[in-house]
Amino acid sequence: MSASISKLKYFLLCLVAFSLSCYIYSTSICIIIFSVVWVIEGDYKRKLNAIISNKYVWLFCGLYLLHVIGMIYTNNFDMGMFSLEKKLSLLVFPLMLVSEGEMDLKKQKQFMYPFIIGCLVNALICFGYAIWLYETEGKMYFTYIRMSLFLHPSYYSMYIDFVFVFIFYLFTDKATELSKKEKIFLISSLFFLEFMLVMLQSKTGLIIGVIVLAVCTARYVLRTKQIKQGLVMSACTVVMAVLLYSFVVNGYSRIASASNIVATQKLDNKSVESTQARYFVWQSAWALYKTSPLIGVGTGDTEDKLMGQYAKDSVLGALKEKLNTHDEYLQVMIAIGIGGLICLLACLVLPFYKCFKERRFVYAMFLIIVALNFLTESMLETQGGTIFYGLFNSLLMFNFVI
Repeated sequence: MSASISKLKYFLLCLVAFSLSCYIYSTSICIIIFSVVWVIEGDYKRKLNAIISNKYVWLFCGLYLLHVIGMIYTNNFDMGMFSLEKKLSLLVFPLMLVSEGEMDLKKQKQFMYPFIIGCLVNALICFGYAIWLYETEGKMYFTYIRMSLFLHPSYYSMYIDFVFVFIFYLFTDKATELSKKEKIFLISSLFFLEFMLVMLQSKTGLIIGVIVLAVCTARYVLRTKQIKQGLVMSACTVVMAVLLYSFVVNGYSRIASASNIVATQKLDNKSVESTQARYFVWQSAWALYKTSPLIGVGTGDTEDKLMGQYAKDSVLGALKEKLNTHDEYLQVMIAIGIGGLICLLACLVLPFYKCFKERRFVYAMFLIIVALNFLTESMLETQGGTIFYGLFNSLLMFNFVI
C-alpha cells in the first residue's frame, strides 16, 4: 500500500510539472489531488519531524508567514486573502516535499521529461494556432502575447530557459543513459523551444536564455570533452545572440523599442510599453516604499497604495493598466517591508551557497534564472510564478541533488 501511494504521489508531481508548463489552468487541481493523497497517506510523526528538523523549510515558509503577519495591519482584507491564496505554493510545497526525502537518480531524470514535454506541447499548440489564424484570417499572431495562449510570455520564457538547463544536464551528466530516440527528442526540443523563445520576445527571457545556453554549453564541453558536439550545442547560443543583436540594431519589434528608448531617452508616462512603463513604475514603487520602509503597507494594500502613487505621480499608463511593480524585490518591500526583502534574498542566497558547496549545478541555475526574473517581474504575484518557484525550489532543495 505504501509503495502504491508513493508511486501515485510521484505521478501526481509529474502531472503538476506537465500541467504547469503546458496548461496552467489545470495545475491547481493537480496540486489539490497531490495534497489530499499526502494527507491520506498519514505517517504524520515522521513528516512532522522532517519539517521541524529542516531549517530550509522554515526559511522558505518564512516569506509566506511574513505575508500572513502583514494581514494584521492591512486595510483591504479581501485583497490580502487573495494574495495569500496566490502565494499558497510557497507554503504547501516546502511542507509536503521535505518529508518525501531524496528521490533516486532514475526518478530525478524521469521527472524532467514531463516539464520538457509540457513546454514543447504548449509551443506546438501556440505555433499551430498562429499558423491557423494566418491561413484562415490573415492575422499575424506569431509574437509576444498573441503567440502565448496559456501563459504571459515572460513566464513561458522563464520555463523555456529552465528547460534548457534540464536538456544540457541530461546530455552532460546522463549521456550514457540516453537512448538514441531520447537524444533526437532532446535536440529537437532544444532548437524548437529556442525558436519559440525568440518569437515570445520577452527581453528578460531572451537575455537569460543566452546566458543559460552559454554557461551550459561551456560546462558540457569542459566535462565531456566532446568539442564537436559542443560546437553544435553552441549554435543555439550563437543564433540567440545574433537574433537578439539583430533585433536591437535593425529596429525590430519589442526589443528595438527598448533600445530606442535608451538611445533617444524619450519617455512617455502615458505609455504601457513594458520598458517605458517599468521606468515610471519603479520610480513610483520606490517612492511608495519609502513611506513605510520597516513593515510595508500591508499584504492586501499594495495594489491600492500603488494605484494611488501612480495617480499622484501622473503615471497614467501604469494606472490605466493597473500594473504591479514589475519587480518582485520592490513588490515584497512595499507589502511587508525590509524584513520581507531580507527573507526573499535569504531564500535565494543561502540555497545558492549550498549549491556552490555541494556542486548542484541545476539548482544553482534555477536560482539564477529566478533571481534575474525577479528583477523585471513580480513573479510571486501570479500562480505561474509561485507554483514554478514553490515546486522546483522545494524539489531541488529536498528531493533532487543536482
